[in-house]
Amino acid sequence: MQVVALPGRRSETVLWLRELLHAVGLPDSGVVRYRHWHSDVEASVSFEAGLLADQTPQLVVAKSLGTVIAASAFAHHGFRPTAAVLVGTPFQAVAAEDLRLLQNFALGVETLFIQQIQDPGGPAAALHDALRLTRGQVAAIPGSDHLYSDVSALVSVLGPWIARHPDTREFMEGRASRGSK
Repeated sequence: MQVVALPGRRSETVLWLRELLHAVGLPDSGVVRYRHWHSDVEASVSFEAGLLADQTPQLVVAKSLGTVIAASAFAHHGFRPTAAVLVGTPFQAVAAEDLRLLQNFALGVETLFIQQIQDPGGPAAALHDALRLTRGQVAAIPGSDHLYSDVSALVSVLGPWIARHPDTREFMEGRASRGSK
């Protein structure tokens, strides 16, 4: 299974993302490293989105800035994941254009949004209406710090969702039959 994993703005989110992927049994080889972590340039959604051009992974897992990068790549660069898990989508902290990109992404990709009840980028209860979701699922978890450090809370939502999704279920069943964990 091809998984593209898009961390948040800070490089520390790479370790968190690898831990999350490992906890649900997904490969962590697709974790993206952003240009601004290793240079004096500002974070650039458009630059990072361009690097995803024409990719078609079975799953994208993204946090915060990564959610906006995924949506921008979908809108402008032919990025076409089959499914997506967006954690900590900063829907109240982005420009109107980025909000529209997130809305269009959710229309085109089967998406699970995991959002803290009181996330400073926008609370879980407001996400559904803010994005005018007609498909996809919003899962609220406890929290108000945008860190999502309680990986077990994420796994309790993400694990069952993965088990229901055909591409990820086939991958997980294949790993189990080979004796992998």
